[in-house]
Amino acid sequence: MLLASSTIAQEKKAYHFGPDSMIQNVPQGDIIQGEILKSKTFPGTVRRYSVYVPKQYDAEKPAALMVFQDGHAYENRTGSYRATTVMDNLIARGEMPVTIGVFVDPGHKKDALPEKRGWRPQPENRANEYDTLSDAYATFLLDEVLPPVLEKYNVDPNPQRWAICGASSGGICAFTVAWQRPDKFRKVLSHIGSFVNIRHGDTYPGIIRKTPPKPIRVFLQDGSADLDNEHGNWPLANQQMAKALAFKNYDYKFVYGTEAHNGIHGGAILPDSMRWLWRGDKDAKPAPKSITPEIQTAEWAVEWWMPRHEEKLAEKKKMEKVDLLFVGDSITHSWEKAGKAVFRKYYKKRNTLNIGFSGDRTEHVLWRFQNGAIDDINPKLAVLMIGTNNTGHRMDPADETALGIQFILSELQNRLPETKILLLGIFPRDADAKGKHRVLNDEINAKIKKFADDKKVFFLDISDSFLDDDGGLPKKIMPDLLHPNARGYNIWAKAMEPTIEKLMK
Repeated sequence: MLLASSTIAQEKKAYHFGPDSMIQNVPQGDIIQGEILKSKTFPGTVRRYSVYVPKQYDAEKPAALMVFQDGHAYENRTGSYRATTVMDNLIARGEMPVTIGVFVDPGHKKDALPEKRGWRPQPENRANEYDTLSDAYATFLLDEVLPPVLEKYNVDPNPQRWAICGASSGGICAFTVAWQRPDKFRKVLSHIGSFVNIRHGDTYPGIIRKTPPKPIRVFLQDGSADLDNEHGNWPLANQQMAKALAFKNYDYKFVYGTEAHNGIHGGAILPDSMRWLWRGDKDAKPAPKSITPEIQTAEWAVEWWMPRHEEKLAEKKKMEKVDLLFVGDSITHSWEKAGKAVFRKYYKKRNTLNIGFSGDRTEHVLWRFQNGAIDDINPKLAVLMIGTNNTGHRMDPADETALGIQFILSELQNRLPETKILLLGIFPRDADAKGKHRVLNDEINAKIKKFADDKKVFFLDISDSFLDDDGGLPKKIMPDLLHPNARGYNIWAKAMEPTIEKLMK
């Protein structure tokens, strides 16, 4: 089955950076550049490296440590991986510990350093350092790179708080360092790892199977379109690694996508990869559920939710074009039920796709976006209303629901860069203004209103259109004090129409 699965063509997925890979209004760590002009482990090599120090670093509190191979590729805040930006954002929310990052370039066999960091000229000693299955590179890190870092910064010596990361040959290098020195490094993040026969890396699965388990945690990422050449087949090699780690009951995760030998997929999932890698750390807390993409698992919805997702993908594919997109939960879903006649009147001729799903919270919308819901379309306008189920199902704090909505907006903007977004305030619920759900939704609306820039994202709150003069919510409009009836949908459409007409011009 493994051989067969590696050769089956997969439909290529689109991977996009989420908000955790974007520069946000959070403290940005300092990046200090350094050089190594002499090496005992690798004589005749020169290289650059850099040290990332988060703003939250406190010399009185031991920090975690993470080392990155091909450091220049990971350090860049707007590059393929954006590790420093991801660290800024996750550390700011406490989803990974305060971590010193060390970004190390491979060695150049030259008398002097190239003019700048990067791939040009190619670092000649990279394969020797990264692909060799020995303790040489671990020794180089521990004896030459890290001592001045450890002398300057208070780094926790606990190996559970030392991580190492790399891509391609840097990925197998990261694994080799932890494999050789689990007394120092116990967390591994490998992107498109070269577990092939460049320098006998293809022997790792067999070695893992026949060696007593080591106390390391391993995250692997690869894609079905990765390399297949004289050294081996990268997708198959990473599948073999995953199977070997599973056989020995390692704490591991393998995320298999459809990309080639690049950082597109690994970069897109880096925030989630880091959360997984650092989970359980004494200074890390789980990400809010509102921003953690997942499928709908409510007992009453499991039979129809995924089929509806597939049906909407097919509907989208059949449409000649999509000009207007509705995104939301049951209130949006019911444009197809209680609001059907009103929808036909206002939106049928506008090439409208409705992807409202009953019961959905912000995390379900994120999952749908990441699994094709809005791929290959270019609407003029997307209308978004979501969050009332975060309130009603869990009573999530307003900050967490607003954060989920912010993530959804970011996904929309990344995947539909030419589309304007009309962000609706969450509709009122409960009979009067003091109802706990009404109060929480009002608090969310006050926060998400600030997401509008009136250029690409526009905010509209039509709550008052549903309320009586005393601020009560009449059952003649929302019989269950949550979902509009046909009259309520007519009120919604009329209140929204001037804005939609303006934004769709």
